[in-house]
Amino acid sequence: MDTTAVETIAPDFGVFAQLADYGPLGLAVLALGYVAWLFIKRYLDENKKMKEELTEKKVVKRKTKK
Repeated sequence: MDTTAVETIAPDFGVFAQLADYGPLGLAVLALGYVAWLFIKRYLDENKKMKEELTEKKVVKRKTKK
């Protein structure tokens, strides 16, 4: 039996390919890592937005004092 056909059908997860070898547990870890990345990215984007708003408010206050 030729096993190369099975390997080409399997999804390629790049550096996370070894997790796919562990079956459902590996895929669950991969999914949890993806969800964690989404939350981290959202947190970083919110912080960046808040810093921009804060600097914008500081610039406005400086201009009104003069």
